[in-house]
Amino acid sequence: MSRAGKINRDSAVDNIRAVQAFWDANPCGSRLSDEPERRGYFAEIESKRYAHESHIPEIARFGDFEGKRVLEIGTGIGTDALQFQKHGAQCVGIDLTLAGQKLAKEQFSLVGHDSSLMVGNAEVLPLADGYFDHIYAFGVIHHSPSTEAIIDEMLRVLKPGGTFTVMIYNRSSINYYIEIMFLRKMLRRLLYPAFMPKFLSKLMRLDRDKLETHREMLLSRPNLAKQEWISMNTDGPECPLAKVYNKDEALKLFGKFSDVRTEVWFFDRSHWPFVGKLIPNSTAKWLGRRWGWHRVVYGRKPIVSLHKSANERSTDL
Repeated sequence: MSRAGKINRDSAVDNIRAVQAFWDANPCGSRLSDEPERRGYFAEIESKRYAHESHIPEIARFGDFEGKRVLEIGTGIGTDALQFQKHGAQCVGIDLTLAGQKLAKEQFSLVGHDSSLMVGNAEVLPLADGYFDHIYAFGVIHHSPSTEAIIDEMLRVLKPGGTFTVMIYNRSSINYYIEIMFLRKMLRRLLYPAFMPKFLSKLMRLDRDKLETHREMLLSRPNLAKQEWISMNTDGPECPLAKVYNKDEALKLFGKFSDVRTEVWFFDRSHWPFVGKLIPNSTAKWLGRRWGWHRVVYGRKPIVSLHKSANERSTDL
C-alpha cells in the first residue's frame, strides 16, 4: 500500500472512531426520559419520540412488513426496530455503538421480544447477499464518513425488488439555510463573553451545557471549515460529522436503485423560542412538507442486475 493510501485508510478509521465515540456517549433518544423504572423509561422515550416527530410512523410503515426480513441500520436504543418486531417483521438491527445496542437489547427483553441486534459498521455489513426484503435507516447514514459505502452494502444485502426507506438531513431546508447557515453564524459572536451561555439559556430556554461547549469550540477554533460548522450545529456541538443533501444530491446518491423518490418532512418548532408555540400544527406541517429538515428517500433494488449486459437482459426476457 502506498503512503497516501495508508494515510487515507488511517484517516477513515479515525473518522469512524470519532463518530462511534460520539454516539456511544450520546445514544440517540436516550435522554428523552429520566424515569428510573426501566419499562417507564423506554415507554416515555417512545411516546416523546413519536409525539415530537409524528411523521416517523407514517414514513416507516411499521405494519407493512409482517413476515418480511427487515434490516434497520443504526438502531440506536431500538425504539423503531421494536415497532417492526411488534408488527410481525423479522427485524435485524445493526448499530455502530455498544451503548445503543445494550439499551436496545434491554428494551426488547423488557417487552418479551427476541432481538437480532448486533454491533457493527454498516459500511461493511456482516450479512449475506440478497437476504432482506426491506432496509430502514432514519437519520443515520449521513453521519458516516463513507455514506456511499453503506448504500453499496444496502444494495448488496437487499433481495432483487427489495425496498428501502432512508432519512437524511435536507440541505434545502429552513433548518439549514436560515438556522444553521444564517442565524447561528450571525449570532455566534454573542457567545464570546463568558456570561452569555448562562444568560441565553435562561432567556431563550436553550441547553446551557451545549451553549458552553459551542463557546469553547468557537474560542479554540475560530476558523471552522464549512463541514465542521454544519456538523456541530446538527446533533450537538461535539458531533463529529453530519452531512446534508438536496433533492438532486439524494437522487444521485441512490442512483444504483430503481424507482427512487424523495420527499421532505419536519419543521421543528422547538428550534424557534417564543414563536414556535404560536405556529399552528397545520402550518408547521405545511412548512415541513416543503422545507423540512428530514429528507426521506424511497426506492428498490433492481430486479435485473445492473451488471448484466443488454444481451443477457434480453435473454432473461
